[in-house]
Amino acid sequence: MPTTTQTAESDFSARKLTAALAIIVGVFFGSTVLPFTAQALLLVPMTEELHWSRTQFSLGLSAMMLGGMCSAPLLGRLVDRIGVRLVVIGGTVLVGLMMLLLSRQSGALSLYLGGFFILGGLGSSAVGYAKVLGSLFNANRGKAMALFGMESSMATALAVPIIRWLLNGYGWRGTFVGMGLIILATVPVGLLLLPEPLRPPGAPAQSSSAPLPATAAVPGLTVSQALRDRLFWMVTGATFLAIIPAMGLAQHMVPYMMGQGVTLDRAAGIFTIMMAAMAVGTLAGGFLLDSSSSGRIATPFAVLSTLSLIGMLYLSGTRQGLLILTVSTAAMGFAAGAKIPMANFFQLRYFGLREFGSIAGAQAPFIASGMLIAPPAMGFCYDRLGTYVPALWVMVVLMGLTALIYASLRPYRYTRDLQEIPSSGVPGDR
Repeated sequence: MPTTTQTAESDFSARKLTAALAIIVGVFFGSTVLPFTAQALLLVPMTEELHWSRTQFSLGLSAMMLGGMCSAPLLGRLVDRIGVRLVVIGGTVLVGLMMLLLSRQSGALSLYLGGFFILGGLGSSAVGYAKVLGSLFNANRGKAMALFGMESSMATALAVPIIRWLLNGYGWRGTFVGMGLIILATVPVGLLLLPEPLRPPGAPAQSSSAPLPATAAVPGLTVSQALRDRLFWMVTGATFLAIIPAMGLAQHMVPYMMGQGVTLDRAAGIFTIMMAAMAVGTLAGGFLLDSSSSGRIATPFAVLSTLSLIGMLYLSGTRQGLLILTVSTAAMGFAAGAKIPMANFFQLRYFGLREFGSIAGAQAPFIASGMLIAPPAMGFCYDRLGTYVPALWVMVVLMGLTALIYASLRPYRYTRDLQEIPSSGVPGDR
């Protein structure tokens, strides 16, 4: 009988909406979104006081990504073995404390980079939020992931005025202290409202709710089965290839437009249009996911990204060139936004919930490596050749390959309620 009750529970029940609130607060204010966003605003005051170059300061983000890449497999596995709450809440506490320590840094670059490496490693504990989200919603899972896929943009928009206020009132050291206190302030919210999506073997059930199933009873592949599964490498490979153009253009889009004769004001306006189109695309992609039967749903969006990149190669500051640029960047933002909720959705529908954290952790180093190499690769292309065009053509090829991979994906292995479809075959044999 408990199973029937759980299955019939609405996606909009008080329990699920309360859990969603905990995730929103945790991602907005309890993760590494604040320090990630702060880097752009802290660059000038910190480099001036500590006598670092801007290149040296920028290595902090690279160290942060590298830390996340190293820790994600371990933390993802811990999420599956000891539970989401302990990992997420414990990680939040440590991230907050690390921010307080970073406020005391001297001019030693090694300590700065080491601190951000640890910060990125601790920040990977946020993988638990995705597991909770995936377990909460069934019929509207794609829509929920789309809404939460918009969190990064919304969180960044909220973080900027907070960081500016701290910086103007308390300096860069006070900004680190303020961010640390904000992060620590989210811990009670997680303790009170964040649920455990399932109970790891041997762990006691939560006293405040009915006993939850043990991990072993939840349908899904183990991480070892997933690593032997061709679909895992196809989905991971497509995500890796797609992240390179996205991250490469994130830092170099405006300089590229200005190099083609577009004024800074126009370039900033067009970039804003792309961000707005991305938000619309995220919602559209999430709504389409709920009625999809396979990962092929991503194919038209990958094709649209490819065509948009080709359009950008022919932009100029002329009226016709600006029209091509605006249409291309808007289409690119829409397509990129549509793909945001697809990664976690595909993981759930192809590999199940049983070891979601471990499988996400196994994917993370590949995705993080793409994020790590893309911006400097774009910069290297421009520094050596004086143009971004060769790098853009490489991006066109990568997105074309992504479209081909998505087009070859098989139907989902798991239903909306994450039960295995009998005709899907034996896990690990693909």
